[in-house]
Formats: sequence, structure tokens, C-alpha cells
Amino acid sequence: MNIDSVHLPKQAKALVEGQNKVSTYESTGGIVTSQFAAHNLTLLSPIPSGSIIHDNTCGSGTVTRAILSANPSASNLQFHATDTDQVFLDALQKDISAHSWPVTVANAKSEALPFSDDYFTHSITNIGIFFTSSAGVDGAKEIYRTLQPGGTAVVNCWEFVAWFLPLKTVHDALRPGKPFPAPTINWSDGQQLQKVMQEAGFAQDKMRLEKSEAWASTKEEDFWAWAEKTWAYLGGVGVWQESDEERWGEAVDMLVKILKEQKGTKIENGEGDGRVCPI
Repeated sequence: MNIDSVHLPKQAKALVEGQNKVSTYESTGGIVTSQFAAHNLTLLSPIPSGSIIHDNTCGSGTVTRAILSANPSASNLQFHATDTDQVFLDALQKDISAHSWPVTVANAKSEALPFSDDYFTHSITNIGIFFTSSAGVDGAKEIYRTLQPGGTAVVNCWEFVAWFLPLKTVHDALRPGKPFPAPTINWSDGQQLQKVMQEAGFAQDKMRLEKSEAWASTKEEDFWAWAEKTWAYLGGVGVWQESDEERWGEAVDMLVKILKEQKGTKIENGEGDGRVCPI
């Protein structure tokens, strides 16, 4: 996600510059996407020795880490982790080097992968297909091209983006007259996901459609800090403005209020842990 801007507030800068960007994401949206990754792996048969696995749009290696954790005794596994955000790739590479994981990292677009045809036994794209061009078709075509005949692909998308309306509401209130980009394609019912996979070459009768639910949890007293990280990471979707630095606290206060009131948030027993599905 591109969060750079000439008007990046100092508060956001402290949370999203360098490796702080990784830790900020992992403590907000990463909590949820890791749950989706874990669910994805329950859909797969045991991964056999000798498999060649693509962690597509890998971030800091959520899928790779989950597979390695779930298959500690598997031998001769090969991983290729690709993304276009070098900060996240650097975080993954650091752990690869520290643990001698069988993982190769590459900065590569999902629409133009640097792999030969029929290369992977498994290709997993966790919460990333909708970022690719042609409304996902270009990314899906590369998944199909690089997957071996009889191989397994797992691709997922959001049914409900819980952060969109709260972020847009704060944006509209504090940045009047400035556009807030909306997704151009609706992925919520799974139809677009199936459409792009079929267009790429995957057969309808070979597809399996699943749903899963994920939550990020935070204690009531930590909720403001959690919302601040969310605003720091996603506030730039509507383009940072010069006024955002001065109105930072106001924006976070407003986001907290909206998140607590929206349908996608649960405050258990009126106190203690709150649950949200944020990013």
C-alpha cells in the first residue's frame, strides 16, 4: 500500500517510516490477514516434500511463516516470496537469514512474475489479488501461467472492508471537498474473484469457494493507540493534507468514536476487550 506523501504528518511518519511500517501493519491489519492465511492452509492437503510454493503479495511473509510453522518436519520445501514493498521484503529477509529458511525473496509485481511457466506446485495469494491490474485479471493470469498442471492455487479477497466507511467519514469531515477513492470493482460476493480466475484459465468445476471470518482484538485502554496506527497506515488513502498534522488528535478521536459505533465492532461486556475487523 502506498502511504507516501509530501504532506505525511510527523505522527504518521513516526509510525510508518522504515521498519516501523511493518510493525504498525502487523499490529493492525496484519492480525486479520494472518488469520485468513491460517484458514487458507486448512483448505490444503498436506504439503508434500519437494513442493515449490509461491507466497504471492507476501508482505513480511505471512503465508510462508504459517506453512513453515505448520510443517516443521517437511523436507525439501522451496518458497518464493514476492511483493513490491521492499520494506516488508527486508523484514522477511532478515528472518530468513537468521533461521536459514528455504525461502527466496524477490521484489516483483504479481502481474509480471519472474518465473517460468508451470513452475510452482502451490501458489497462494493472501488478500492481494484485487490490487492487481485489470480488476485482478492480470494477477490471476500470472498465477495460472506459473502454476504446474494439477497444482493448487489459493486466492482470497475481502467480503466486507470494515475500515472503508470509518476512514471515509473522517476524511470527509476533516478534508472537505477532497475525493476519497472507492474500490472500482465490488469483490464482496465472490463473483469477481471467480470471474477473474476463470478468465485466467482455471476451470469452474475445479474451484472451491469458502468463507471465513477474522477479528483483531484490543483492550479498551489500548483502542486509541490501535486506531492511531490504523489512521497512520490508511489515512493516506485519501491523500495526506497539510492540515492533517495539526488535526491529528481530532482525526483519531473521530475514528475511535466511529469504529466503536459501527456494526463491525463488538465491545464485549461493555468493557475490557473490544473486537474489530479493521483492515
